[in-house]
Amino acid sequence: MMKKLPLIFLSLFIFQQIFAQNAVYKLPVPGEITFKNPTFFYTLPKTAFKVDVVVTKTSNIKGLYADYAEKMLGITNYCKENTTSYALKSINLTPFAVPDKSLQFVAELSSKQRSNNFLQTIYGNNAATVFHTFSAIEQSNADLLPDFFKNYADVILQQTQETYTETKIINGVVTQVSVNQTKTTTKTLAQQAQEAADYIEKIRKDRYAILSFAQEVTLSKDAFEYLVNQLNELEKKYLELFTGIIISEDILETFVIYPDPESALLPVCSISSSKGFSTSMSGTMANNYYIRCVPQAYTTLQEEFAGKAKKNLGYQVRKAVPTFVFLVNGDSEKLQGVFPIYQYGVLETLPANLDGFEIHKWGYIY
Repeated sequence: MMKKLPLIFLSLFIFQQIFAQNAVYKLPVPGEITFKNPTFFYTLPKTAFKVDVVVTKTSNIKGLYADYAEKMLGITNYCKENTTSYALKSINLTPFAVPDKSLQFVAELSSKQRSNNFLQTIYGNNAATVFHTFSAIEQSNADLLPDFFKNYADVILQQTQETYTETKIINGVVTQVSVNQTKTTTKTLAQQAQEAADYIEKIRKDRYAILSFAQEVTLSKDAFEYLVNQLNELEKKYLELFTGIIISEDILETFVIYPDPESALLPVCSISSSKGFSTSMSGTMANNYYIRCVPQAYTTLQEEFAGKAKKNLGYQVRKAVPTFVFLVNGDSEKLQGVFPIYQYGVLETLPANLDGFEIHKWGYIY
């Protein structure tokens, strides 16, 4: 009888360990598995990157009177045709966590967890379910053309006075009567250009008169500077009708990418100088941008719970790994930062008797 006691105690110990286990299975659960106790589900997180790409669009817009720039004003350096080009201004990465649908689990509560209202605790403290939110800035198609440049050509009509003689019979007498008539005609482009060129010449004369103190009234320093600046600005506006203008605008593109441990280079976007931004990679490698991730070493959770149990049959979790993230374009590589990335972590199975383990801090509970 005494020889059987160790065996009985051993059997009771094993039974207690099995009874205390909170069974954890990865979804989908095999059909032969049944649960006798309450369960809950959790999903492990993965890291995503919010990517903000700012592209500068530069538009060279031909002036309305560009064809007369050299002839009327002697200007040779002017925009001869409309062109548009694009260039990368910046790329910024912001990491955030989202549920990893490939790592979903169901856990059965142990007797201790049931007695301690563990389920209510994890539902009440499930901080991990606070999702990261962001909104992309909507780009407005605002007309960036200056009003003067855009609207100057709207005034293309001119009025002329014509005088002719009509023959009328007044009181039985044939009389020649002079008649004036106003006639509206359309100005030709050359006429418009000449008017603008003449006005530029007038602005220059007026400015010279101020600068040479030819005016009768002495101007204060503030009035002097104000008049000269106003004339300079007005001349610039008229000159742009001949030389054209350059408009630059920054366009923000926002999207999400997910680091993939299986890919040495993760595609981000391509930016063509002629076509601009695209999330599809270009056949021209110089247009393409990638990220390269270099994970660093870390300690496993099993080491923290060493000696707790001989078998690891409990929760499955993974830690985010500190990772160097580089932006790669051609032969250039620029460090974007060091970010914690879950995908580079090892999926670990913890001891089964960790009844007080705060699983809600490691996954999304539902």
